[in-house]
Amino acid sequence: MKLKIVDLFSGCGGFSTGFSMSSNFEVIAGNDIDIDCMAAFALNHPTAASWPGSIVDLDAVQLLKSLSLKRGELDVLIGGPPCQGFSRNRAYRHRYGRFVDDPRNYLFKEFLRFVEAFLPRAVVIENVPDMVVKENGKFKVEILEALASLGYNFPFAEILNAADYGVPQRRRRAIICAGREASIAIPQPTHSSSADNDTLFPLDAWRTISEAIDDLPSLKGGEGTSPGPYATPPNNPYQKMLREDAEEVTDHVAWKLSDVQSSRLSHLKPGEGVESLPQQLVPKSTYGSAYRRMAWNVPALTITTWMYHPGSGMYYHPEDHRTITLREGARLQSFPDQTVFVGGKVSRCRQVGNAVPPLLALALANEMHSSLA
Repeated sequence: MKLKIVDLFSGCGGFSTGFSMSSNFEVIAGNDIDIDCMAAFALNHPTAASWPGSIVDLDAVQLLKSLSLKRGELDVLIGGPPCQGFSRNRAYRHRYGRFVDDPRNYLFKEFLRFVEAFLPRAVVIENVPDMVVKENGKFKVEILEALASLGYNFPFAEILNAADYGVPQRRRRAIICAGREASIAIPQPTHSSSADNDTLFPLDAWRTISEAIDDLPSLKGGEGTSPGPYATPPNNPYQKMLREDAEEVTDHVAWKLSDVQSSRLSHLKPGEGVESLPQQLVPKSTYGSAYRRMAWNVPALTITTWMYHPGSGMYYHPEDHRTITLREGARLQSFPDQTVFVGGKVSRCRQVGNAVPPLLALALANEMHSSLA
């Protein structure tokens, strides 16, 4: 029998997708305040109940009854409360070198409200790394103390790198996991920064951008159709896994560049960024990964909601004269190609960029199944 999952702050369902990939879990419900995210979640997890709207307005006890479950019967409650209040990506969150508090930091309390009402066998919370270190770790301590008070005596709080679990992206995430019945182990990495390490059984090297997307058609800015043909058959097991039975690829359409974005790109070789631009093209305000062209033979840096804007990160394609497409961003996040995203450009990029990488979620799911089955 499959273990039952409820996904809070679900977004389009990346966390749920990873648990579903294990085949040992059944996603039975999800919640998100974003209408497009909830529509995508419903399409990607059609047998699960959808609970749209702010979690603050949801009656946890009534929703548990709607699932025909009693308190203590749900197997796993998962969720990634919004991370904007913890993120370093927005300068106004940090003034004069100090952390500026944000009401969204406390939405984890709504997650804990559901934990108390549902009393699942295990819980998993995902967030940006700063969530467990900000203000001397007060948020982590508060969460762990609250879980302990409810009988979750086997917790761990760790920062994991998605690249270590087969995601072709260097993305560090804070994971808090706890069980009521038994300890749940931290998943062991399957990949490392170098395949030549000192372990008895060497790990595979981190997956690269090439491994993730080199079977997709070459495009110029403004080109592409959705759906459209693949450029080649799968070139490696990762591409074969994500393509599954898909015969055409969706969302592989290149956005047009502005004149200045195009001029900057024309000066960049793979791996190069702002430091390689002529002075007249250097933006007034920038940072290290801005306007950077990807390189084929390394993992991507963190894919964010701004993947369509080259000034927001390493989003120029390694070879083509454009930024990466939505599907390429989804590949770098480890979403299967049949995953659906809903809405306009900004909304769909938000769904991909905010998601838990499914393969990281799968690693957690496998450990949880070992403990709970």
